[in-house]
Amino acid sequence: MGNRTVVTYFLSILGASLLFFGIASAGSFAAENLLFGKRFGDHTYAGPFNLSKQTDKEAEIKLTSELLGMQDKLQADLLYQDAIIPLPAELVDYNPSETIKQAKSEEENSLISTVSEDGLRTLLQQQLPMLSFSDSEIQSIAMGIGEKLESGIMPQSIILTDYLESTQTTTEIASASTEIDGLTAPMLELISELDGNEIEPKAPFSILEFIENTQPGLLDEEELTILASTLYKASLQTNFWIEDRTIRRKLTQGVEPGFEAAINTQLGLDYVMTNPNYTSYTVHAKWESGSLNISIEGMPLRYEYEPYVAETNKFDPKTVVQYSEDLTRGQVHIAEPGTDGFEIIVQRKITEDGTLLTTESIAEDFYPPVSRVERRPLIEADTNLDNEPGADSSQNNGSGNDSTSNNEDSSNKPDSSGEKPSGNNKPSKNPNDTSDPDDGNAIPMPGDDDYLYDKGGNLIK
Repeated sequence: MGNRTVVTYFLSILGASLLFFGIASAGSFAAENLLFGKRFGDHTYAGPFNLSKQTDKEAEIKLTSELLGMQDKLQADLLYQDAIIPLPAELVDYNPSETIKQAKSEEENSLISTVSEDGLRTLLQQQLPMLSFSDSEIQSIAMGIGEKLESGIMPQSIILTDYLESTQTTTEIASASTEIDGLTAPMLELISELDGNEIEPKAPFSILEFIENTQPGLLDEEELTILASTLYKASLQTNFWIEDRTIRRKLTQGVEPGFEAAINTQLGLDYVMTNPNYTSYTVHAKWESGSLNISIEGMPLRYEYEPYVAETNKFDPKTVVQYSEDLTRGQVHIAEPGTDGFEIIVQRKITEDGTLLTTESIAEDFYPPVSRVERRPLIEADTNLDNEPGADSSQNNGSGNDSTSNNEDSSNKPDSSGEKPSGNNKPSKNPNDTSDPDDGNAIPMPGDDDYLYDKGGNLIK
């Protein structure tokens, strides 16, 4: 009985001690909160600001000061397709008191802020007049801005299209056409597959990849080039990125100069463009009434893009003379009539509501000239040379001149590539060399530093 009484007495004392300690601790905590407010523990943050071991009143004073400095340096952009709209700091109101009230000790807490919906609506109507924003969209965008700014990390970007409703209307942002009389059945099938094809946001579109996935059959590469060129001309009216585009040596018939995009499946010549926007765009394609029409439809862009041919330079072809023993005196046979070469410089205007913002270079396309080729008879020797003093008749036996073989260019001019002619027949520029002209001047040769040639290989200086 005695042992049981001792144990009971010990437990009573222990319980009373714990009760007294609990009451004392609670009273101390209550007194501290009453007098000084709650105190945050270690590793307590509000956004990037450290509130550790501070009372709520101390933390609020510190946070108010920090947020004033941060708001002055607010860096947040509203992104819409091709537009970047800086967010004015006066539209954002940080709430340090509410932030401290909701903050939890020893945790990373968000900064509480509110965004003026009226100010936001005015800003968006001014910057993006082509769109109509509903009340729910404005509220959603304002909440999205607040969520982005709650970390306090700058700069921040808010993609507006993430908060827009599906009721937003789409529009045709670009169109182009190319006249062509007829198309093959596989090409018509390819155009039908292309019609309605969507280019996803931030995704590329490749003609060759599209052909591989569609597999319409054997395709004519000139028709493919016309298709790609029409799509290229349309895409230049947007902010799409041109990733891969080449031209032929000779402009494809029917394609407008400056807007060719060559396709060659064997050589891997492709046309690739990328949609850099935050929403998808739909390509519409149709061949009707002798014209291939392509358009691009989607969310409207802020700026207008207008490609144009800024400059066209023509390069005359050279004349290459070939001598043939099959022709009689006076005969001239035109083996190749030759064609002019062209350089087409394409630029693009970027405007907003008819006001020019900037002009940018797009491409410089060069189509080299094709030389004119004339075939003439071998020239007979001048018999008067035999009567001149010192003339050696054995050096000219009636063959006419030193161009004794067919298909040889006696003019020794550079070809259209501007390379030196083959053979070691460049003048030595030695006045004592009897093969030079009497005045000792050297014949201009391609590659000499003293002479300039245009892109057609013609001497211009």
